[in-house]
Order: sequence, then C-alpha cells, then structure tokens
Amino acid sequence: MLSREENDLLTRVGPGTPAGEMLRRYWHPIGFAAELKKRPLKKRLLGEDLVLFRDDAGKLGLLTLRCAHRGTSLEFGHIEDGGIRCCYHGWLYAVDGRVMEQPGEPPESNFKDRVRQRAYKVEELGGVIFAYLGPDPAPLLPRWDVLVREDGVRARQGRLVHCNFFQMIENSVDQHHLKWLHRTASTPTWDDGEINPQPFDYGIVNTYTRRVDGKKWAHVNYFVFPTMNKTGNVEEGHPTEHRASSAGEVMRWRVPVDDTSSMHFTVEFGAARDGQTVKIMEDRSEQGIVDTKHGVYRWDDSIGWFARADQDRAAQESQGAIYDRSTEHLGATDKGVILLRRLYRESIEAVQNGRDPIAVVRDPAKNEMIRLVPHEDLLD
Repeated sequence: MLSREENDLLTRVGPGTPAGEMLRRYWHPIGFAAELKKRPLKKRLLGEDLVLFRDDAGKLGLLTLRCAHRGTSLEFGHIEDGGIRCCYHGWLYAVDGRVMEQPGEPPESNFKDRVRQRAYKVEELGGVIFAYLGPDPAPLLPRWDVLVREDGVRARQGRLVHCNFFQMIENSVDQHHLKWLHRTASTPTWDDGEINPQPFDYGIVNTYTRRVDGKKWAHVNYFVFPTMNKTGNVEEGHPTEHRASSAGEVMRWRVPVDDTSSMHFTVEFGAARDGQTVKIMEDRSEQGIVDTKHGVYRWDDSIGWFARADQDRAAQESQGAIYDRSTEHLGATDKGVILLRRLYRESIEAVQNGRDPIAVVRDPAKNEMIRLVPHEDLLD
C-alpha cells in the first residue's frame, strides 16, 4: 500500500507538483491534426488551460487560454492576419505568443512589446499533435514506429476518461488482468503463469508466460514512459486470444488532463503483407477527444460482458477519481505495478536533482525511428 502522501506524489500533475514537473519533461499528445480545422480548440493538459490553433499560414500554435488583456478565452478567437485575434478587443497573437497588434493603442506605443502570451512548443507527427510544456532545452519528439512507419495504414482515436491517469497506466503493467477482465465464453483458459516485468531504456518490458491447452506461450509488450503502452492486435481465434502481434501494432497514451481526468489516445498501425494490410480500427481523429459518461459502458451481448473497448475503463473509473492506495493490498501478481511506482519515484527524483527522467530522447541518431516489437512466442 501507499501512504496518502506517496499517492499524492504520483498522482498530482499541476504546475509545481513533483509528478507534474517530471511529466513536463516529455512531449504529450494533445489533439489530432484532422480535428484542427479553421477554428481554435480549447485544450487542457497537466492542469493547464490552453488554446490550440493553426495560423493562416498553417503554423501550429499553443498558447495559454485567456487573453492577456482582459482574460477572454482565445478559443473564441479569429484566425487571421498571421495569428489568433481575441474576439473581445482584437489583440492579435503570433504562434510564439508575441502581441502583434493592440487595436486602439496609440501608434507610437510600445505596449505590445512589453506583453507576451505564454506559448508552448507543439509539433505534429503521424497525424497526432504533441505539446511540450517543460523548460528549455526541449528534448526531441520521439519518433515511435506507429507514428512514422510508411509500409501500411494508420488510424487514430481519442476519448476522455474520468479518473486519474496513474490508475490507467498501472493497467498497462498489470498483465494478470488479461485473464480476468477481458475473458469471454470463448476465451481459452490458461494457468496463472509467470509475470516478469523488467526495466529497459524506455520503461518496462512486460513478459507474461502461461500455458494454454498444454502449450507454453510468452506474451511480450511494453510500457513506455511516461504514459504509453505498446502492444499488438488482439486476434480473435488465436490459441491465446490476447496475442501480441507485430503485424498490427497499437500504442496508447493516457495523458493527464488534470488530477481527475485523462485523455486516452490510440494510434494503430497495420503493416502491409503480400500486398494486403492488416485490418485495424476505424480512424476517428476528425472527432477529436470524445467525451465518455462515467459509469456508462457499452454492453456486448455476443460475449455477455462489457464491450472490449470499455472493459479497462470500467475497471479504472470504478476505483474512483483518484484511488486511495492506502487501502490496497498488493499481491504476487502486482510486480509490474510495484516496478512502475519505483521508476516513477526515481524519475521524479532525477528531475528534482537536475537530471532527465527515464526515456527522454535527445540524440537524433537514436530517433530516426524507435522500433518496439511486441510478440507472442510459443516456447514448447
């Protein structure tokens, strides 16, 4: 179990909090390129209210939400004249936060040069828009394989989940839940197996070895710091059901909106094989981050249980907005959870001591494409 103080250390993400400062050393998804059309979008990330937009030259901008003049939300601003113009009194901001115009001020005034809207770095990769809210020098935006591969097709989806991000990312290192939370009447039964999480350069390698119908299988996927997991498609009818296939690969980000809500981004990539691409999910990136209703989960009559896409959310949200870990009782199957918490504390301490946390990428030679290959091995 964790004390309340230890739990707060891991779950509070606002400016100045230990976890929040650590998380600000990474790039986080904040939206999709397809949802960002001619209007600015209000976004919230790590407890900060922001406005995301493209200027009329196509440059991305990410500014604090409220106009520096009188506090009106820039989500209602006009995209024009090289920036975003506040709807209230016409102040015009560039993507870097400079004030370009202040209508009504005397022509000789240098007032606009003494005011600046806070701006953050923002980049697009693989149809996803990423934001960096931390100090300079910013690390490189990691070029994860699902974002940059060109030998197949890509799809994106996003939704809002109504709980703290940490109980979502703990799910990624809890391999034991696969057998129980995601079971159906047709799911093969297997023994409890062996759970063996190990740290690596980017986070945690999850290996779950179990015996199914007399054969021993090893399922390998990845937790990638600070909030992602990388796995393969679930293939219906495979002997182990929860197959980690490198033909169709999925990366999911559980991004803190604030302490009690999270954005769940999914990017799925299907590689072409013999001229055919693996079937993947539908691309819904034009819809942006779709809200969900807490406590309402889709039922699937074909399996007599919640639909697969809502099973994890039901387990995570039902723990409460921020689970009180002082009441928990960890067991032998929770090795991954224990390791994740340890690595988080170490990364927080690294930032407090002026160092980079785990998995921050600064070497361009290591960032051409970061390839992580999930797999399912038949051992005997």
